[in-house]
Amino acid sequence: MLRRMRRLVFGVLAVGAFACAGNMATDPYAPRSGGTIDQRAGSVPDVRCAGTPAVGPKRGFRSWRSGMITAIARADHRGYDLVATQSEPQVLRGTLAYGLTDKSLEHEDVDLFTCVAGAWQLAGTARTDDNGDFALRLEGAQRMPIGLRDVYGSVVGDRTGFRCLAYVAPAGSQLVVSDVDGTLTANENQFAKAVFLGRRVGAQPGAAEALSRATAAGYQVVYVTARGERFTDATRHWLATHGFPRGPVRLAPTLVLRPGAPTVAYKKRVIGELAADFAIAGIGNRSSDITAYRAAGLAPERIFIKLPEYAGEVATSLRQGAAIGFGHYSALFAK
Repeated sequence: MLRRMRRLVFGVLAVGAFACAGNMATDPYAPRSGGTIDQRAGSVPDVRCAGTPAVGPKRGFRSWRSGMITAIARADHRGYDLVATQSEPQVLRGTLAYGLTDKSLEHEDVDLFTCVAGAWQLAGTARTDDNGDFALRLEGAQRMPIGLRDVYGSVVGDRTGFRCLAYVAPAGSQLVVSDVDGTLTANENQFAKAVFLGRRVGAQPGAAEALSRATAAGYQVVYVTARGERFTDATRHWLATHGFPRGPVRLAPTLVLRPGAPTVAYKKRVIGELAADFAIAGIGNRSSDITAYRAAGLAPERIFIKLPEYAGEVATSLRQGAAIGFGHYSALFAK
């Protein structure tokens, strides 16, 4: 059974995986000092920039109210990872906020830098709206080449900053979309306990290794979780600390997203948007994951459910062939 599972998973994901590999453009410039470009077989280049860009001096805020907020509260900005095909618009988005109350920084400017050829370059400046949200549309020479690459934002007023990722790839590229809580963490509620009780969040045995094998084979991992977007940096840090491969993260646009229908609707929307341009396999651990993946158009043989935490909850769906269950990550992404 284990051998059959391994062949099935690798075979399902391998269909068409390298069809566009010969057309994948690399950065048009040679790598520069301090940065790296890692070209994985059959995948887009992973372009990283060392440190932070030279952002220049603080230029002060447009509003005195902004200065008051930033003087007494810690920055809690977040950038939203871009996932786009090479022919789609490239829009860098995020939210600027401060403090425990997540007070938005309204009508202020943020400089955005992208990593090209291993070096930072200024992509442009955006201004936040009434909610502290910003969006910068990249056009012409500002568009990023194909690749997984670093993005950095610097608030003009006080030069607080944040990082995020951009994934630009040919249409039809292969994605592995994975839930996080209970799927990659040791159990479903560990993260909530860590937030409120300060407990350590463990990882599922073999999960990081399995997703790293998928990455090495040319597939891009995208992490989709119902956690609120305020936990973006905490999620990135946990994934990196536990050895998971680099990839875009998608978090819910609310502080708390209730289980059940709200979670299904959110994941269906996010995964459906990805599935419009990319070939996807999905990993989850709950019935809501199966429902969301199916509603987003994924075939049953592309949906994999981690057991046994919610074995009873997903038993009927698995018996009906709506997804494939697995007990250990050694069964996934192995030739």
